[in-house]
Amino acid sequence: MSAAPTAKPTKILIVEDEMIVARDIAQQVQSLGYEVLGPTSLGEEAIVLAGMWHPDLVLMDIGLAGEVDGIAAALTIRQKFGIPVVFLTAYAADDILERAKITEPFGYVLKPFSERELHTVLAIALYKKQAEAKLLTTTRQLQALSRRVLEAQEQERRRVALELHDELGQSLTAIKINLQLGERFKDQAPAGLYQENIRIVEDALRQVRSLATALRPSMLDDLGLAPALKWMAEQSASRSGFEVQFHHERTLERLAPEIETACFRIVQEALTNITRHARASQVRINLYREMDEMVLTVTDDGLGFDTAAMRERAVTGASLGVLGMQERATLVGGTLEISSMPQQGSTVTLRCPWRT
Repeated sequence: MSAAPTAKPTKILIVEDEMIVARDIAQQVQSLGYEVLGPTSLGEEAIVLAGMWHPDLVLMDIGLAGEVDGIAAALTIRQKFGIPVVFLTAYAADDILERAKITEPFGYVLKPFSERELHTVLAIALYKKQAEAKLLTTTRQLQALSRRVLEAQEQERRRVALELHDELGQSLTAIKINLQLGERFKDQAPAGLYQENIRIVEDALRQVRSLATALRPSMLDDLGLAPALKWMAEQSASRSGFEVQFHHERTLERLAPEIETACFRIVQEALTNITRHARASQVRINLYREMDEMVLTVTDDGLGFDTAAMRERAVTGASLGVLGMQERATLVGGTLEISSMPQQGSTVTLRCPWRT
């Protein structure tokens, strides 16, 4: 069995113009478990090294030799590479600190400092970096989701418009023509005209019901989540050719409407993805209560996929379905986990607080 891959050490670039101080800082940083890059005493070189090595953090002295001081170097590194900077300085003058603010520093360490002070500042700065990265990823996901949701809305409106025009519109036109024909000939109207009108109206009603069900099945509101999921499982099985098993607790109460809607749409998207990509023969849907949580799982025995690649596609907006499922889970205070391995199927798991 191969050993699990170890996490890469955090890399910190040290920029300090006093070499004795630089060596002391490097020893402290290394003793704290970080990988030391540099040190260098020039702002110009710090910019080059940051672009070459892509450190996780830069410890930057404000007063540097050369034409580029620490603040100017930090600003370039932050804008060009997005790497956060923590300033090392012996000066606490307001004008210097005010100028340093434009670089959006992740912290300040005033010389002389202890190893404990350095450890605290570095830990907070690296935590802020992780939080910033998560926020950036979330922002990108929301932007991509908003853009694709608008596109999906327009596609759905176009589909509904075509349905109304091509199907229902033709039925109503046929009824109108028949009524005009009956009015013109009165008692001499063709035999069966009345029955034909009834047939056309019945067809139109079926079209309206089909359109309404496609938008939102009435049984979700009338009967609840379990019957709606059972109906959807049967519909998917009949259209796609795989077997669908649905299991739920018989004593399951009606959940809050927003939870039932989120569950229904998540299962709908999961089944759509299975139909398109998985080549599965069996699908299992489980709905149950676990302590104070509602748990919903959709498992298939299909081809599976690379979850890391899937998450990257979701971040860039290439997978609207995954983003939509994650957003629905978040809106009901839950979490969505997608696990899969190539040739071993996949499982979508929703957990959220139990609310009725």
